[in-house]
Amino acid sequence: MKFSKRAVLRAGFAAVIAVLVLSALEAYRIQSSVSRQHLEIYRHYVDEEAVLAILRRNLWLAGNEVRDFFIHRTPEQADALRTQLASLRAEDEQALDHLARTSPHTDTVSKLRQSLDEFWAVVDPVPQSMMHASADREFEFIQREIVPRRGELYSALLSLTAADQQRLQESESEFAAARRQAARLLVVMLAFSVLLSIAVARFSVSHAESLERRADQHYEELQQLSARLLEIEEEGRRQLSRELHDEIGQTLALLQIEISHALATIASQPAAARERLQRARELAERTVQTIRNMTVMLRPALLDDLGLVPALQFQLEDFSRRSGIAADFVEQGVAQRLPDNVKTCVYRVVQEALHNCEKHSKAKLVRVAVRQFPDLLTAQIEDDGRGFEMTSPAKGVGLGLLGIRERAAIAGGSLAIDSAPGQGTRIALRIPIAAAVIEESREVTA
Repeated sequence: MKFSKRAVLRAGFAAVIAVLVLSALEAYRIQSSVSRQHLEIYRHYVDEEAVLAILRRNLWLAGNEVRDFFIHRTPEQADALRTQLASLRAEDEQALDHLARTSPHTDTVSKLRQSLDEFWAVVDPVPQSMMHASADREFEFIQREIVPRRGELYSALLSLTAADQQRLQESESEFAAARRQAARLLVVMLAFSVLLSIAVARFSVSHAESLERRADQHYEELQQLSARLLEIEEEGRRQLSRELHDEIGQTLALLQIEISHALATIASQPAAARERLQRARELAERTVQTIRNMTVMLRPALLDDLGLVPALQFQLEDFSRRSGIAADFVEQGVAQRLPDNVKTCVYRVVQEALHNCEKHSKAKLVRVAVRQFPDLLTAQIEDDGRGFEMTSPAKGVGLGLLGIRERAAIAGGSLAIDSAPGQGTRIALRIPIAAAVIEESREVTA
């Protein structure tokens, strides 16, 4: 399957844009993932540190409350100690439950819970059991029961803190590895985008240079066509000026002279006056005929008033009368109303073909066929003349055919020319027509 350069360029630019968009999305995903993971790691660490801080604080407060009770033992102080210890133990239970749900160190948390239960089992009976104890017993209780258990709990809390710090370091290492892998993927995508962009850019430059060369060639052809058109225009102006001067100017001058003579002689010589007026009338008729011929040559009124087919019929009749070459005309389904550019293009192409036939072909018969289809109008002009070599046509004929080819292109159609020495010439014109215009034309004709 063959792809045009324009399609390849579009696909290349689309691929570059797609890779850039994917790179941007990947970069956004990496950034979002990095921020989210980083936040989750530190949030979890801070959350566990807050729980451990609660446990350390409650352990310290419990020891201080027991010490203060030993200093000032009263029933009121015993009730207050009981209430404070219950509150601290309940807060520890909540902290341990939260730690058990969030911490991955389940064994350490279980041991910590067991140590805390043992600590509270020793501390909770203090308001009753130590209400009347001696100072020696108090000191022995604190040294034997409170201090070792509190030290054990502090060690468990420190080990859990160390485990959390180790887990934080491992999470950060995993996070850094994932970030490096994502960054490598992003670099690969960006590198691919750069390489693809370079390839598309090189192809674009090559295509642009090719288009520029073709544009230069077309520009040279257009320059030649423009020069030829200017030459034809000037030649037409010269012919029109000559016709006006030689034919109409002189005829009108003679008409004025004859009328002046008629006015001078009409009183004394009625017969001579009538003769001069008759000659003046003939000159006036010739003038009118000359003007009509020039009008037809410039643009026939039939083309605008009656449509394409009557104008072509009149053109062929005039061609046969002028050149002596037989002409055959065929039309099929041609609407009366057509777009102005379409009927003008067909008329001028036929006119140029007949002009070349009359001037160069030495033909005996010319056939013109105009057919209209649902979305197409075709015109074909054939002659049985001597033809010409397509590779090196005569200068005038070649530029004339170039002109009608350009006219067909301007009308949105195409022109095909087929000729060979001794085999005549065939010109085929194809012009697309909008379906809506055709239906409207047929309705108007009906």
